[in-house]
Amino acid sequence: VFKVLCHAKSMKEQGTGYRVQEILGRYALLMQDLDKKTAEVYERAPEIPCKNKCFDCCKQLFPVSFAEAYFLSEGFKTLPRNIRRERSRSAEKIAERIRARNPEQFAKSDVSKQEALSTHRAFAEFLHTIETDCPALDPKNPAGACTVYDFRNHDCRTMGASFDMGARSIVGCFRFNSLKYLAPKMMDFNYRYAEKMALDRELISAVTDGKFSKNIIYFTTMCGPLIKDYAAEDWSAFFEQRGAIKDPKEETYCVVLDV
Repeated sequence: VFKVLCHAKSMKEQGTGYRVQEILGRYALLMQDLDKKTAEVYERAPEIPCKNKCFDCCKQLFPVSFAEAYFLSEGFKTLPRNIRRERSRSAEKIAERIRARNPEQFAKSDVSKQEALSTHRAFAEFLHTIETDCPALDPKNPAGACTVYDFRNHDCRTMGASFDMGARSIVGCFRFNSLKYLAPKMMDFNYRYAEKMALDRELISAVTDGKFSKNIIYFTTMCGPLIKDYAAEDWSAFFEQRGAIKDPKEETYCVVLDV
């Protein structure tokens, strides 16, 4: 299991590196809580297909936020070189297909929080139109093993065990029509999402030395952290190139895509 070394540096050393590690440490704890909550759902609802090693939900793409992508990128670097090389090549091919479909339509600036957040669902629906397996899946494993399982993002951890009341569906599972009766036993699909988003904003501030606003909402896909080393990226330059505003008006948000 990926363990962020929150105390690897002296508490007196409050530089960017330490701040990033401390934020990732809190993110790791949040993910542990998600795993615990999901396990509780499985106990209440043993009929959930996920317990039978189903990985049908991995045959699609989902949006990934900044903290999720950074955590995945760090975890990905711990894998054997040959696996990283294979998965990176697969991710780049899928990313090219995404770019060809004009994902820039979901980038926004100077919009309300509600409009900014609505892009998550719109971007997710857009990604679902690109028929492909997740680039993290090991094609050599008939059981559909995820190569970054210990580092996976929020949605992947709760997939099949969470219910979206708005969409009236089990998130990620095409069997939801026959399994709706399980909804009362499931967790809400956005369980602890607000806290995850807060960590996204903290991390963006940390990696840009406070230059950019907490009002940036960043999206990528699983391809991003399999291609890019997030710790080595110049994030200040990245957000400047994407037109992010350093001092936006109150309650004004910017949606940045990185595909």
